[in-house]
Amino acid sequence: MKRSLKNLRGYTVQTIDGPKGKVKDFLFDEESWIIRYIEVDFGGFFNNKRVLIPKKFIDKPEWEENHFPVELDKEAIESSPDINAKMPVSRQYEMELNKHYGIKHYWPYAYSGTAAMAMIYPPRPLDVPSRVVSEGEVETSLRSFNEVEGYHIKALDSKLGQVDDILVDEDDWQLVYMVIDTSDFKAWSKKVLISINWMDEINYTEREISIKLHTDTIKKAPEYDGLSTINSAFENSLYEFYRNSI
Repeated sequence: MKRSLKNLRGYTVQTIDGPKGKVKDFLFDEESWIIRYIEVDFGGFFNNKRVLIPKKFIDKPEWEENHFPVELDKEAIESSPDINAKMPVSRQYEMELNKHYGIKHYWPYAYSGTAAMAMIYPPRPLDVPSRVVSEGEVETSLRSFNEVEGYHIKALDSKLGQVDDILVDEDDWQLVYMVIDTSDFKAWSKKVLISINWMDEINYTEREISIKLHTDTIKKAPEYDGLSTINSAFENSLYEFYRNSI
């Protein structure tokens, strides 16, 4: 099932020995667009320390309770390496964090799924967009959902709307769809889904995402209401629409 990161932000998190917190953000690897860490606010329990928890330690979510159990105790989190409050997170810090938790680095990334056999949507591996960053950010591959939310959209022929949300596949934590609000004016807005596969470039300097589709195609795409469950029938019809529109 596909889940909204906007809705998952604010989920409660609980360690195995008690302390609770709330999800503040999701950090994804821009080389694969897979979530690697959740950022958690423990409400001052750890002296307002910014806490990144690798997804490896996140147990099966309790969806009805809006809750992420975490397979770590208070001591492990409290003694994790301190991190600067500013983004982006450096690769050096990730190495220190992985060493602290005794886990392997996720890079270099190689997708090992069987997407073609499973007929899942979007097909794996994804064609992730190229990136434009400032010179001081080249040593990191991590990006923040909070950062990308609100980025403007540049279609092949003009600009329209902005990123309203991102959908993640709950099975593999793969970011699969951008939710695009096609208008900056709420009274005229329509939300549609754009697969990561159809994105061409993400410009972190200009806060802009280029999409390999025309404006009219995006505006005529099936509307996404954010309430209905996204099933295979809907995704199949979505892909058929875009295939027939290109």
